[in-house]
Amino acid sequence: MRNIKYIILLILILAAASELYAVDKAKLRWIRKKPAIDSIVINGNEAISDNDIKGRMYSRTGNLLRKIKKDRRIKIQRETISRDTLEIKYLYLTNGFLSMTVSETFHMLPKDSAAMIWINISEGRKFQYGEKIISGKYEEKFDWPLKKIANKLKEGEPANPIRIRQVVFDMKTELANQGYPYSVITYDIDTTASSPDANIVFNVNSDSLVHFGQISVEGINHFPLNAGLRELKVKTGEVYSRKAILDSQKRLFESGYFTFSQLNQADSLTDRLKPDFILTVRERKQGFISVTTGAGQSTVKDLQWDFNLGMGKRDVDFTPFMIPKFNNGGHRIAAYADYSFSVGSNSRLITHRYRFRYTTPWTLGIRMPLSLTFEWEPPIRSQLNEFTIRKWGISAKTQKWFGDEIRTTTGLEYNNVKTSEFGEGVNPQDIQDSLSVRRKLFGTFRLDSRDNIFIPRTGQLTDISLDIYGGILGGEDNFYKLETAWSTYQPVWPGWIYAVRFKGGIAKAFGVSESVPIEERLYLGGANTIRGFTENTLGPFQTDISNEGDTIFTAKGANYTFIVNQEFRWKTIQVLNVLPLGLGSLFKQFPQWQSIFFDAGNGFETASEIKLDQLAFAYGTGFQIMSPAGPIRIDYARRIKTDRTDIYKVDSRWHFTILYAF
Repeated sequence: MRNIKYIILLILILAAASELYAVDKAKLRWIRKKPAIDSIVINGNEAISDNDIKGRMYSRTGNLLRKIKKDRRIKIQRETISRDTLEIKYLYLTNGFLSMTVSETFHMLPKDSAAMIWINISEGRKFQYGEKIISGKYEEKFDWPLKKIANKLKEGEPANPIRIRQVVFDMKTELANQGYPYSVITYDIDTTASSPDANIVFNVNSDSLVHFGQISVEGINHFPLNAGLRELKVKTGEVYSRKAILDSQKRLFESGYFTFSQLNQADSLTDRLKPDFILTVRERKQGFISVTTGAGQSTVKDLQWDFNLGMGKRDVDFTPFMIPKFNNGGHRIAAYADYSFSVGSNSRLITHRYRFRYTTPWTLGIRMPLSLTFEWEPPIRSQLNEFTIRKWGISAKTQKWFGDEIRTTTGLEYNNVKTSEFGEGVNPQDIQDSLSVRRKLFGTFRLDSRDNIFIPRTGQLTDISLDIYGGILGGEDNFYKLETAWSTYQPVWPGWIYAVRFKGGIAKAFGVSESVPIEERLYLGGANTIRGFTENTLGPFQTDISNEGDTIFTAKGANYTFIVNQEFRWKTIQVLNVLPLGLGSLFKQFPQWQSIFFDAGNGFETASEIKLDQLAFAYGTGFQIMSPAGPIRIDYARRIKTDRTDIYKVDSRWHFTILYAF
């Protein structure tokens, strides 16, 4: 009898299991059909709202726009659960909920077999940073640097384990850059106290001091061996530094001699405290011929098409002419022909220039490339004014990097400039002499902390340039030009970037010169300065009467300029992704962005004119396609009417160019 009961119980268990298996199998088939997501239900959340959680989730409920875009997230996907739960965990962990748990299930809605996503959350307690304690075995000199890194975790802010791990990584980097690459750092978060303050204890074991061993080179066959070795900041016997290894690889790439370079620790480790390293490189060809073409950004046109032909040699032996102490090899010579064409209305050749250049990558034993250039520009109609200009000149320029963010250039230039064939819009008094000899001393300073040169989200950019003509250098023109610009970028809310730029310039004559040559003055208006105006038409102007009796307004350049640009930028609806004939798939690789902007500024003859009521104003919106070469930009701008800008008949303007205005 007892056996019969066991048999019946076994039959019931098998029947239940079979039914459950059938249900699970049916549900699995339903999920594989990728049902549409009808709704998302969230339970257990108190500290973070439903909307904030849904905004971070991978899953989305369907709407008309998402259906048109064929957004795959509005249907159940293989990765739906893992991506949803990961995003929710990240949201909670970064807000101090260190012990939260989350689970996600799918439920079938019988009416149309759509899916309801059910999220269950257990938030747990919220913690904030308390005291940071550093203990362990390390040299006393690291006390302050490690505490400085730990203090990035501000007391009272939500305890974020991801930021804590980043602090641990920064501590290990600090030790590795000071000769301790084998350091071990662990941390413990105290969540046992009743207080929300969570103390963090970092246990640091620096291990032993390490020095660089022997450095060997593989792959240099044609260039001088020193062309690779001199770029290394890694030296045998010096204290180990991870930054020195990374900087060495960057410098090798910048040298221009190698298509590939890698500095690795040798496989055979005979001495862990003095490891050997192998530099492996792949050389470029010594001789080269290059042909490049494509759209480019111009300071005087919306868009231009550039064509460049170059040829030269990357390693020329100048040993007989060099001081042996400073002959590091790797000297380069090259010849270039450059052509540019304006794109759009009034398309024409705007530049044709021919250059011969000699470059030595190290100057007097210092890593500071020096270039000597001869340049010739045959006669061509000026882009700025109605006259023909011909120019030839020679120049010497060098540049120097200070760290990763600061770059400076300085140099001397001699130019022989001839102007002729003046049009109606040019006042002969502005052209002092049709033939001019100019000698220039120039320098630039750039501080660039942007996180990305094409789409900066954080950081700043400072540019300063100074050109001094004549003076103690001699020449027929004496004037200087100083231009400065400062831009900053910061996220204002998720996905939105606020960018602002202040820019100004001065062009002023001195000595015996009474005015700055017209082609060297400052010009505003257009895609990269004040949008809504034609290129280089904003600022001081002169009036003439045409043969038909109409008044002609011609820009004559400014001595002072002031500009303020403001933009909000965000990743917009990917409207191009739905194009037919495979174009949609192509544009999926190029995200589309949008912007709204406000520009203000003007050019002035005297400093006393710089007043608020003398500025020009414009506003508008833009659309950008993020190509590998940078943003392809279309802006629509409308100017705000003021007394200063009444002469401009057109109230709006389209601008088509590449790269952001700033």
